[in-house]
Formats: sequence, C-alpha cells, structure tokens
Amino acid sequence: MNSSGVFKKALQSLQTKQFTGRIDVKRANGIQWRVYFCLSRLVWADGGYHPYSQWEKLFKKYCPDIDPRLLEVEKHQEFECWNYHILVSLLRRFLITKEQALSIIKSTILQTIFDIYQAETEEKLSYEIVKVRDSFPEESGLKNIISLLTIGPIVEDLEKEWQLWQKQGITRYNPHKAPIVKNPILLQGAFQGKEKTYRKLVSLLNGKSTLIEIAEKLNLTVFKLIVWLKPFLEKDLIALVDTEDKPTKFSNNFPANNQHKIEKTTSQILIMCIDDSIQTCQIMEHIITEAGYQYVAVRDPLKALPEILKHKPDLIFLDLIMPIVNGYEICSQIRRIRSLKDIPVIILTSNDGMFDRLRSKIVGASGFLSKPIDQEKVLAKIRYFLRRSPTNIDIEELLSVDTKTQK
Repeated sequence: MNSSGVFKKALQSLQTKQFTGRIDVKRANGIQWRVYFCLSRLVWADGGYHPYSQWEKLFKKYCPDIDPRLLEVEKHQEFECWNYHILVSLLRRFLITKEQALSIIKSTILQTIFDIYQAETEEKLSYEIVKVRDSFPEESGLKNIISLLTIGPIVEDLEKEWQLWQKQGITRYNPHKAPIVKNPILLQGAFQGKEKTYRKLVSLLNGKSTLIEIAEKLNLTVFKLIVWLKPFLEKDLIALVDTEDKPTKFSNNFPANNQHKIEKTTSQILIMCIDDSIQTCQIMEHIITEAGYQYVAVRDPLKALPEILKHKPDLIFLDLIMPIVNGYEICSQIRRIRSLKDIPVIILTSNDGMFDRLRSKIVGASGFLSKPIDQEKVLAKIRYFLRRSPTNIDIEELLSVDTKTQK
C-alpha cells in the first residue's frame, strides 16, 4: 500500500510560505493529529492513537532521573499543548537540558507524521489549516518556542523510513496496535525445538502491549520487530488489536490504568478461567476484559475451589485436562457446595468428543467450549449462560448451542 502523499506535499509546500499555525488531520474513526508550525518550521505535534502514554514513554526515556512530582501536571492542563508547556517549565527551572527537550520534541513530531503517512494508506483523511496571525496565544502552551525544526530534513528522514517499510511490505501494520496469539497450536508448531522462544513470545503477545512497547522491551526497532512477525501475521497466527490509551501516571487527574482489581461488584460481572496454561489464561483475559467484564485466572487446580469461594464469580471457564485434579473433579466439587451450584461452568477442552460432553453434563457442567480459543464463541457462551439458569438445560439444547456458536 502506498501513502497518498497528501501530507508530504502539504509539508513541502509550506517550506516557502512562512506559515505560522497548525494543520489538523482527522481519520473517519475520530483519531486526529495536530502539527504546529512557526514561520514554516516544525514546532510540535500532538494527538494520535495514544497521546498520553506515548508522551510519558518519551519523557521516561529521555529524562529518566526527573521526579514525576516536579512536573506539576495539574498546573499545565489548562493549556492546549500541556505536555509542551511542561517541557518549557522544566527548562526554565533548569531541571532538564535543551538537548533532552529537543529529543522529546523531534521524536514526537517524527512519530506523528509517520502515523499520518500510514493512515493515508488506509483511507482519505480530512485536513484543515488553522493560521495564526502573529504568534501562538498564551492558552496554546506554545507561547515560548523551544526550537524550530526545518521541514526538509524531517521529511527526508521520514521518507527513508517509509521506503524501508514499503520495501518490506509492512506499511499496513500499525505499530500502535497490540499483537495477540490467534492460533496458538499452529504458532507453537512453528517453534518446534525453540520452546523457550515460544514461551517468551506468547508472554509478550498479550493483546495489551503495543508493537512499539514490545520493541522497546526487546531493545529492537519497531521496523525489525514487525518484519520478524510478518510471516505469522500473514498466516493469521497472530492478530493485531486496538488498545486504549493509558493516561499518564504523572497526574492525579489522569489516573493510570492500574492492574485490574479482582473485586465482585453488582455493576460488573466477574468471570473466572481455571486453566494451567498461561497462554490460554492470557488469551481469555484479553477477550473477557475487552468485552467489559472483570476477570480472574487460576492456574493451579488445587487452588481452584478456594479462589471460587473467595471471588464468587458469575461464570467459570474450566479446563478439562490439568495435572493432579482434572476439570471433572473440580466441577463436581463446585456442584456439591450450595452457594456455588447455580454458577455456570463451561468446560474447555481440545478433545471435542461426545463422551467428554456427556461426562461433563453428568458432573454438572453448563456448557462445553472447544479449543483453540475463539473470541466469538467465548462471548457467545457468556451472553447465553448469563441470561438464564443453566440447571434446566438438557443435553440436546446444550449441543444445539455449541452448533450455533461454531457457525
């Protein structure tokens, strides 16, 4: 896919116009970017897929020794470009060097324009030019300019990078998306004899960390990471999913997305997955939390019953084959406890046989779900069993539900 080049042409045309203001770029889904200029020099860029977390990562990378409390984020939130205004404030107090500020500014501008290039390969974007008569107003946060970057060298650097992506055929892969294992069985087969590599890969491809974040963890460029993952993406063994922005931890007004709390509430359904496979638990976590439910995983079957009694989940996904205690035994234990007898229990197994279905029904299972895990089937089971009592479902109806969800 080739970029339409509209934004590139706009940048090049501005070089001789002494333009001060900004260009607003917007996708049909509401994602938008703002690129700021002073006398046709690049000043700053903002917006995009993850503006808060991206800025925080860059700040930690280039200013690792700064106490976050010194940023005083709340004082700067009234400004349009609050993050730029923070850099100005830190420079004035000699808490960071100009080189550090420039590194953050240039990295932000390069990533923003690259994202616009990439978005142009997918759809026609809308553009709006907003001119400023003399200088940026106080409320913009850009009243005091740190540095002016010449458009030419920036475009040249971007073109070199973009041509590499085109040559490798990876321009359609958005680095702000998070990879997740879609077909674990076939993916594992591609790593025969490399089990350690496979386990490490699965732990990283959790549907929460973006390609940019994973590349940083592995000390790779995003380009190299995507080139390496490309064969698996093309074979649909790995999928890319959208993630939400993670608000900066530097401010109480932008609370961080702390690790999900396991608390039963009346307003949010809690779903438990009991499976000794870390990979299955991670896939289920992504599917369930993305759908808005609370989630807790139990990987030790010996701890299953105490955890169920502690959390009182609304629905349980239970693996059939586990060491020491299997799913049949755990399901029988659940049904012997009065307070747990009405909780829907859905058996997970890679052995989709009639004998397992019948035996699961005998021990009190409510449903049956075959592996590998499929997102649509998981959500169909949740919707079905949380809207009715499982105790009155006969085996024919149970099999009918499975047939429908597999279509």
